[in-house]
Amino acid sequence: MKAWTKGGHWMYRRPFSRRPAALLAGVVAILTTATPMAFADPALVAQPMQITAANRSEFTGILPTWRRVTPVGTVVSTPNFPTQVAVAGDRIGVLANGATPFQTITWFDPHLQRLARFAALSKPVPPKPVAFATPGGTAIAIDPEHTGAAGTAYATAQTASVLQKEAEDSLKAESNPQAVATTTLGKADLFQGLVAGPDGRWYATGGAADAVYALQVHAGKVTVLRSYPLHWQSFPKSQYPYVYQGNHRQKPWLFYPDSVVLGPHDKHLYVTGMLANSLARIDLVSGKTDYLNVGPYPFAVVLADQGKRLVISDWAGDGVTVVDRQGFRVLGRVRTAPPLGPHSRAAGAHPTAMVAAADGPDVWVADANSDAVVEIDSETLKPVRVLADSPYPDAPPGSYPDALALSDGKLFVANAGNDDVAVFAAKSGKLEGLIPTAWYPTALAVHGHYLYITAGKGFGTGPNLQWQYIGNMMHGLLQRVDLDELPEKLGHWTDLALADDGFSAAQRQALAEQNAKTTDFLRRHIHYVVFILRENKTFDEDFGDYRAAGSWADPHFDLYGPKELPNLYHWAAHNVLFANFMADGEVTAQGHQWTDGASDSDVVQRLWPEYYSSRGLLWNAGPGGSSSLSPGAPGSHDPYQYNRRSLGHYTNPWMSYPERLYLFNDLLAHGVSFEDFGENLSRSRDGVIRKALLAHVDATYPGWDRMLLDGTRVKAAIRWLRAHSGTRFPHFIFIWIPDDHTAGLAPCYYSPDYYVADNDHATAQLLHYLASTPQWRHMAVFLTEDDAQSGADHIDAHRTFALAMGPWVKGGDLDTAPLSQVNIVRTIEATFGLPPMSQWDANAEVISGIWRDRPRKDPMPVLPMQVAVQFNAGKCSRRLLLRREAGATGNLPTAAWLKAHTDPHGATVALAASASYTPTSLLRVPGPEQLRQEWIASKGQRSYRDFEAYLRQYAAAHGTTVASFEANEGKLQ
Repeated sequence: MKAWTKGGHWMYRRPFSRRPAALLAGVVAILTTATPMAFADPALVAQPMQITAANRSEFTGILPTWRRVTPVGTVVSTPNFPTQVAVAGDRIGVLANGATPFQTITWFDPHLQRLARFAALSKPVPPKPVAFATPGGTAIAIDPEHTGAAGTAYATAQTASVLQKEAEDSLKAESNPQAVATTTLGKADLFQGLVAGPDGRWYATGGAADAVYALQVHAGKVTVLRSYPLHWQSFPKSQYPYVYQGNHRQKPWLFYPDSVVLGPHDKHLYVTGMLANSLARIDLVSGKTDYLNVGPYPFAVVLADQGKRLVISDWAGDGVTVVDRQGFRVLGRVRTAPPLGPHSRAAGAHPTAMVAAADGPDVWVADANSDAVVEIDSETLKPVRVLADSPYPDAPPGSYPDALALSDGKLFVANAGNDDVAVFAAKSGKLEGLIPTAWYPTALAVHGHYLYITAGKGFGTGPNLQWQYIGNMMHGLLQRVDLDELPEKLGHWTDLALADDGFSAAQRQALAEQNAKTTDFLRRHIHYVVFILRENKTFDEDFGDYRAAGSWADPHFDLYGPKELPNLYHWAAHNVLFANFMADGEVTAQGHQWTDGASDSDVVQRLWPEYYSSRGLLWNAGPGGSSSLSPGAPGSHDPYQYNRRSLGHYTNPWMSYPERLYLFNDLLAHGVSFEDFGENLSRSRDGVIRKALLAHVDATYPGWDRMLLDGTRVKAAIRWLRAHSGTRFPHFIFIWIPDDHTAGLAPCYYSPDYYVADNDHATAQLLHYLASTPQWRHMAVFLTEDDAQSGADHIDAHRTFALAMGPWVKGGDLDTAPLSQVNIVRTIEATFGLPPMSQWDANAEVISGIWRDRPRKDPMPVLPMQVAVQFNAGKCSRRLLLRREAGATGNLPTAAWLKAHTDPHGATVALAASASYTPTSLLRVPGPEQLRQEWIASKGQRSYRDFEAYLRQYAAAHGTTVASFEANEGKLQ
């Protein structure tokens, strides 16, 4: 069977020639003992493949939430995270927008064969074409030709070898043996907009590059005809987001072109500007551009009523803005959801994709966050009707409709959350059925008898044996469905889609009965829950050398072990360790949303790649921060300005919230006492955290800073808990302890080994204190990581670990049940009688099989640290040393503290500024780079070279190349 296997990689199916005996023995052990779990092999769809009943098992992906994806029709791989598809004549264009070194547009023919590719690279590119051969011997041409009236220039700063490596990585990783010429434009970017004109030109939005590119594809070659520049426009202070949300420390304030539509007679382009709350009208001949203020975070733009009007969806608003096209003036706004004001606390509806009726003024709008599709009349400026886009009656939110298409009386709705396309009868609004897709469908287009679908994450991930970055190693997918087959197959496809998600009536009934039994136990015996969240580790990274895990651990990928993690290993041996446990998101921006809200919104999914690849967005411009206690100035990540007056004043990620917000909102609404040490809280729309939530936050708890050790954080938490003992002790505690993230090799910071050891020791101190309280007898503790992005794992790049601890938890168990972070959230909800927040936790198992009939009295000792204080080598500024001194003594370098600590010249050292943070000290450090630095710092250059040699040996043993392990489009910078 050509599919991923649990514990294996598709490369295992290659001939075992030239393999060392020890290596082969390890592989055999993995293959023979691991629980089978299929992952579709990306190589299978390097070329177009028609999926049939006979081969469907080969094209099944298992997601971190343990749902399945089984797309139908014909599929072919694309670069990571495609967000738009457009069709013109015999050309299908797919724009990919992942967190990668460059973004791409790939053109396909009607048979889904690749024709050409355009790449927008943020760095300069060499002035001459670069040619090289792929492993299959086919030629790849990187052609940086520049033509057209704009005189697009190509800088020469980057060497040809660097560009060659990045382009080579991209195409090898896509497993594409087919030669495809790529035109690369330097100092460029792509976002979400792509439209084709009848004259053979294509127009793409340039995101952080503040441009729209005019492209032409001919004979397999892409020519950049022109670049239309766009500029940021001011918007009223009374309009969300109230303050500019781009990263102007790195770039000027940005228009950030998002969506684009071609006006009648091909005279104008209309482009939305996400960070300028504006619509631009570009004269295609003269380049003259006019701007118009529209709604907050404009997403899409469509022509309505035969081009009389333009309709713009307000991503951070409560509806759409309607514009008179000829007069270029706002006619009014149409609500698709309840009205929003500055003090609104509920999450927004997130109007995203739209499609206009072929005749008449009506436009369909997808409200992604509220699972609704709303028909509005662009002439009367009134809503017409609302279609519920739920997979079953009374389902919680989570479908995330984010793409629409109309054809032959049918409305097609791409459900990013449910991995399907809903088919509605446009006239009656009746749901006719579902079309299964790959993971996270993002765009739709109908041409002729075919529906084209892009899926951002394809079939998901398998192992990341060379530390591929989980954020961009997943290939996207282009899917073609023959609409003529709907009458015959839609019923079967609907059953398949529901079963893949666990949404059939029988599945939901069986789960409800199982969960009821476990919930009854929890309500009787567990009255207190503590959720400890740490940062960025895979299972193998911390437990690769844990022998009790057997084939679930691989020592080759072990970075930290009993020396650095004596307490973690002790807990695993005396409690329950979950070895088949997945992080639901790829990176921190998603991870904290999943652990807090059992979902991440469409805003987080679509915008975190821009932030993580340094494309002009602030951390809180959309993805939201890892902590609700946000820094004092945008982008500063300064933990020392935390106080009740400044909480939420400067940052404003309101629009990123999932529909039902977070656990803390549910706990508050249901009268469950809780305390939050450093984790997400919801703000109102103006950035203010409501007083009722603030009452459950220790505002002195430190936030993100690598010079503050977790011992200080835990002491602050214990101090607070001691002051609230007895009946004031909270029933739920969420505590964020992030030092195992480390700071890599950043000079003067603590070494990775010491950070990890301190994190382990601090966590043990917290558990030791909890075990001393009267509440311990009825307490359960869950410990896990927010994501798995920093390391390698031989089973799956999403795999991390979790532990369950407490008197009612079994001792010394290795639990291999398929679980994810959502199962912890569901178990917390069950314990306190909270309703589910999304379709994921509503259909997740309450963790069972780990509970004891009688409580035990095992102690929770604090094993001593075995790692001495160590610092990374490098030049240290006085400011950095002073920050380190403050943190080492358990002090916050407040203004008062700094006033008493001056440098030898008598100058007071200022509060830490963003410039004092190295990239490796921030949350968004790429996984491969973080792990490389941690490995060298922990085990040395020689060990790192030895591991690279092992990988080469491993690749040779499996008849492949080390390069074939690379991430989708090169490693994140």
